[in-house]
Amino acid sequence: MSQQIFLQLGYAGGVIAATFLLHGVMILGGRLLFPYLSGREGVTALLSDTVRLVVLSLWLMLAHVVSVGFWAWLYHHVGMNPTVEEALYFAFTTYTTLGFGDIVPPQDWRILTGISSANGLLLFGLSAAVLVDATDRLRLKPQ
Repeated sequence: MSQQIFLQLGYAGGVIAATFLLHGVMILGGRLLFPYLSGREGVTALLSDTVRLVVLSLWLMLAHVVSVGFWAWLYHHVGMNPTVEEALYFAFTTYTTLGFGDIVPPQDWRILTGISSANGLLLFGLSAAVLVDATDRLRLKPQ
């Protein structure tokens, strides 16, 4: 049984490293693709800034969807879920901490689900911080 725990921790460590690397690249890309400093005032600037935040939010959501895909691949790869659709559904419910309970992991693989939830919590927090920072930067004026 202890070998199974170490196997789960090894798999989880790999997926966590991949998801954090992905999010780091996406955040960096977001900073390059969506410059935050508008330095303008008025309704046009407000609308422009709102569109920038919406696009940045969608960009960050893409990172989360791909991260869920990494977990789904792992669940399907180790045989936790027989179909890709079921693996994606299960990955979404664990990553987002919803955990409906209609699909349950085999006893030998349960540790992965808690780790996936912790990974999702941390990455959603990181995305929230990026959006708060972007909003703050939109309001900064060049000096």
